[in-house]
Amino acid sequence: MGYHHGNLREALLDRAAQVIAEQGVEAISLRALARDLGVSHAAPSRHFADRRALLCELAKQGFRRSADAMAAGAEQAGDDPVARYRALGRSYVRFARENPSYFRAINHPEVRSLIDDELREAQREWFTALREGGEAARAAGWHPDADADALIAFSMAAAMGAATLFADESWCDLLGSNDIDALADSVLDLIVHRSRTSAIATPEPEQNRKTRRVS
Repeated sequence: MGYHHGNLREALLDRAAQVIAEQGVEAISLRALARDLGVSHAAPSRHFADRRALLCELAKQGFRRSADAMAAGAEQAGDDPVARYRALGRSYVRFARENPSYFRAINHPEVRSLIDDELREAQREWFTALREGGEAARAAGWHPDADADALIAFSMAAAMGAATLFADESWCDLLGSNDIDALADSVLDLIVHRSRTSAIATPEPEQNRKTRRVS
């Protein structure tokens, strides 16, 4: 694979994503990326001080891209807060399957140990969007009596676990399902069942009930 023209920074990130998808985070080195792209060994240092900086940038992009995918999924789900929250989780699982390199960069222990202020902020923005979705769903009738923090943590753990499982082809092979997307939907149903994602009826105002009883 050679690099001929254009944005070397983006080319390095794209090639790094390919390497991670094929060989894992451990295979990343700036020297190898430079060789793959046909540039000098020193060229990557103009954009990334070291391997750590490149991995952190991949993780930042992973958070932002997954957040964008989740937001798009929620918009497609419509106005019902419960449906929108379910869509956040389902979109995250889909993102992990379709973008394994970014998903791995987000969650790899080495990258997590290198977290900087920008990466921490990207993670915080991702979490804020998820938390706001969960609180809206709870207010709309999804486990309204549950502790809010526990509810968010439970749904995060379940969705992240499902994403990790379904982004790993070896586990998918062991599961033996012919339709991983359908299986992922069934798993999400255990968190937020599709039957709950039609608008939950709002309790009738007490005054209306009194008026009906009088009439």
